[in-house]
Amino acid sequence: MNPRPRLFITGASGTLGGPLSAQAAAAGWDVIAGYLSHPQRIRAGLPYRLDLRDAAGVRASVLALQPDVIIHTAVTERSGPDYAETIRLAARSVADAARAANARLIALSTDLVFDGTLPVYDETALARPAPGNVYGRAKLDAERTLLTLYPAALIVRTSLIYDFDPANAQLAWMLRAIAQGERVRLYTDQIRCPIWVWTLASALLELADSSAAGLLHVVGPEPVSRYTLGCALLEAVGRDPAAHVVPTTAPSNVPRRLVLSTNRARAMLRATPLLSLADARARWEARRA
Repeated sequence: MNPRPRLFITGASGTLGGPLSAQAAAAGWDVIAGYLSHPQRIRAGLPYRLDLRDAAGVRASVLALQPDVIIHTAVTERSGPDYAETIRLAARSVADAARAANARLIALSTDLVFDGTLPVYDETALARPAPGNVYGRAKLDAERTLLTLYPAALIVRTSLIYDFDPANAQLAWMLRAIAQGERVRLYTDQIRCPIWVWTLASALLELADSSAAGLLHVVGPEPVSRYTLGCALLEAVGRDPAAHVVPTTAPSNVPRRLVLSTNRARAMLRATPLLSLADARARWEARRA
């Protein structure tokens, strides 16, 4: 019998990494669940603590574990003086380790590598973050490092990753604010393409079995405002948006429209439909029934 393929997930305690770990384990992968600070959030697989800023440690760990595939989902909180550099260091460490181990590498990036001046962005569009967007600049630098050090890598750019689970980052911050008696302020004029976390996890596992390299946009199929997304998530968990949400406009330094083309992704993903917000909620409710 052939051994199960081994998958190393960085950031397995995170918004994407947790569901991805669970879905991969259910699909038969031997999951190594990498984390830095929150082992209690690991949903499936063997918890493995690793500091991605430690290039030598990452290389040694990956060479010892010998994963067939690495999916780099780890993110940092967008605060503190070093978070942008951490993004860059992690990309370098992971690319070097994947190349040394000859592992398939998929790394997550963001629509925020664009400034929002075009109506739609495909994979050939010039990446240029909005002025002052430190996170977008760091992620673009990480993309370039990954593909320079390991051209066989696949960079998956995505957008707002949501779920109807109160622990999901897109929902949790609103529920915390409401619990503290605060009103939630949501932008009506920032348009993005949010994606259900379980759709993205399925897409990543499907792509793990491919040889696709370079850039790929995997986002939801419909552009919606942050206001529309937030209200839909609150409604799904029984909160009345009218009682808790204040519609507002985005500050001038926030890109207004970040819509990524999914033409290439749709051509590649045979088993993973990209679900609208309404379709994702319907599937979620069907699972709970």
